Amino acid sequence: MGNWGDDVDYEAQGLKEFNVRFTINFKKIYNDVTEISERTLERTEKHPKDQLLLLWGGAMTGIFIFFLLCYQMLSIAMLPILAFYVIALVRIFKCWKEFKYSSAQYWLMTVFTILGSFALTRVLQFLVVKAFFS
Repeated sequence: MGNWGDDVDYEAQGLKEFNVRFTINFKKIYNDVTEISERTLERTEKHPKDQLLLLWGGAMTGIFIFFLLCYQMLSIAMLPILAFYVIALVRIFKCWKEFKYSSAQYWLMTVFTILGSFALTRVLQFLVVKAFFS
């Protein structure tokens, strides 16, 4: 009759083995959030939380880079790109909430990381301007 175990059900195996990679590409973040939402069969304390945190880290890194590049008039041009990362954060939150993880924890770590990134980039910009243009 054949073996009907999990090891021969390749579709189920593919669903269990879906992994994301760290990326700052917001389109890849959107697609990975959708994949996690659709493909995750079971929720544990670490899965898919670890994958969502990886995508969250990518979005935060992208925000930090664009905060760093935003200086005076250039900041107006960077606002639409930053808006895409904020939308990515909201999409990650929706998936986070769908798996019943703590909403307060997500927004606290997001807000404090954005504020910390903003403060750090202002300090770095001040030091660069002082070092090269004074």
